[in-house]
Amino acid sequence: MNIRAARREETRQKVLDAARDCFCAGEFDTVSTREIAKRAGVAEGTIFNHFPTKEDLLICCVGQQMAEAIEKGLYTMDPEWCFVDKMMHVASYRFTQVGLNPGLWQVIMQQIVFSPRKGAVHAVMESSGLIAAIQALIEEAQLSGELNRDLPPVLIQKTLMSLFLFTIHEHFSTQNFDCEDMCGTLRELLEVQVKGLWAAEPHLAA
Repeated sequence: MNIRAARREETRQKVLDAARDCFCAGEFDTVSTREIAKRAGVAEGTIFNHFPTKEDLLICCVGQQMAEAIEKGLYTMDPEWCFVDKMMHVASYRFTQVGLNPGLWQVIMQQIVFSPRKGAVHAVMESSGLIAAIQALIEEAQLSGELNRDLPPVLIQKTLMSLFLFTIHEHFSTQNFDCEDMCGTLRELLEVQVKGLWAAEPHLAA
């Protein structure tokens, strides 16, 4: 990487760090790009040289943070663990970040999860590597016979992501950001999914 590219990346990281601090302390609409620029020590226009919109900046903030957690989770994972334990190990790193930065995740839940912008949630999950990591774990579990091979991996992945988001929303509603409590909630939901709800095949309506 040449000096110019290195300086550009350094500036981009300063903006991301400043934005994360600002979003942790306030709501999305009340945090201005001028405030972020001042904290980062750059001109306001510099922000838009790296990020088209403030929402794109928020997406990159959380995407980068999630990527770090996922990398740590995958690196420290025991390959002999069962599927649920592997999923919970990765989730525990994410929930730790949520507990340390509840303000940031409050903004994310309000602005991205419940945003009218199409594909915002998927963009965060994909850019962070979370979707790829979960799909790999699913496919591995299907090959080993641990998960139903007849189910499309993408359908299982969407189900798991919905449980993860529900867990965060559930704990935000009670202002309980304890990592162990969040892991306990998600584990219960995951185990129900893995065991299955049906005692017998139902006759479904057309």
